[in-house]
Amino acid sequence: MKHKVSVARCLVRGVSLWRVRWHESGRVRRKFFSARESADAHAAFVRADAISTRQKLLTLPQQRLDQLLVIHAEAEKRGLDLLALLTMLKSAKDKPTAAPSVAAVIDELLLTKRKAGRDNHYLDRLRCILEDFSGDFATVAIDQVGLAEVEKYLDSKNLVSRSSYRSRLSTLLGFAVRRGYLVANPCTRLEQVTVTRPPPAIFTVPEVEKCLAWLQQHPRMFGWFVLSTFAGLRPEEAEKTTWADINFTEGWIRVEAQTTKVRQRRVIYPKPTVFQWLRVVEQSKPELTITRPARVKNLVLLRKELGWEKWKKDVTRHSCASYWLSDCGSAATVATALGHSERTLRKHYLGLCTKVEAEKFWNVLPGKVKA
Repeated sequence: MKHKVSVARCLVRGVSLWRVRWHESGRVRRKFFSARESADAHAAFVRADAISTRQKLLTLPQQRLDQLLVIHAEAEKRGLDLLALLTMLKSAKDKPTAAPSVAAVIDELLLTKRKAGRDNHYLDRLRCILEDFSGDFATVAIDQVGLAEVEKYLDSKNLVSRSSYRSRLSTLLGFAVRRGYLVANPCTRLEQVTVTRPPPAIFTVPEVEKCLAWLQQHPRMFGWFVLSTFAGLRPEEAEKTTWADINFTEGWIRVEAQTTKVRQRRVIYPKPTVFQWLRVVEQSKPELTITRPARVKNLVLLRKELGWEKWKKDVTRHSCASYWLSDCGSAATVATALGHSERTLRKHYLGLCTKVEAEKFWNVLPGKVKA
């Protein structure tokens, strides 16, 4: 039986090369050459080497061949190739003690992430999901967690959240693989989740006016709301913005790298509406920053004022992006200000409101909204 080896011309970063492609140990291998002769010579070597390997297999006693088939069947049952099974056996041989418990690996992962500079909000969310996953088997060894346990947990979640939860579980189990507690990450064998999400929720103009009227009477969250709704700061960014980050004279707002989730400083040149409202904030509440617990508490009160059953996710930032894009029509301008890519901006915010509605939104000014 011939060993399948192909030689073909292809472009690699704009350069024409010859590619040799073959299968080895269940994996696809490739090697590139500038000349056809070199590629043909390597292909001949690979074919000869494969023939030599098959000849060695044919010389094995039938008992050894039967044993190899049993090992191959066991590897397939575990969802592993033979090299992964060999790695597992070596790992088991090298382990002086049993694998740590699920709870212990979660603690180790979070400590490692903290040392690597992840912020507290990310770590809290990660811990919440992983502890929910571990449930009754927190004391079970991590190497006893397999595809069945992962799928059972994910099946209890709705389709929208399944992708996010799968990602967090993959973080835990991938960490366990890197630490030698697991041979393979079961999450790599899951089917990819496809979700068609509804468009993001945005404020109507009357809702914005109602919020601003209420906030003038309850100014604890006033600055946060203005920064997120009229300048498009992420909720966590608006929490940590100080007066020193705002330049009224030149008309810009700075978001520091340690404040934003993308760890990159940006300077926003928002529409004048935000600065007019910030002057009102400055008069009613000198302190601009707000803690997350205080924000959550005030959002509950504001939600009730609006008559909402629950606060709509990131509605302030979504509103700013949608009205700004409709008003100026430049995805590049708005994407730069919000720290998005143009593709993401168009995908989520294009066409959520009309240009007339956008004009009304940006004309919501202090003199027109009575407290």
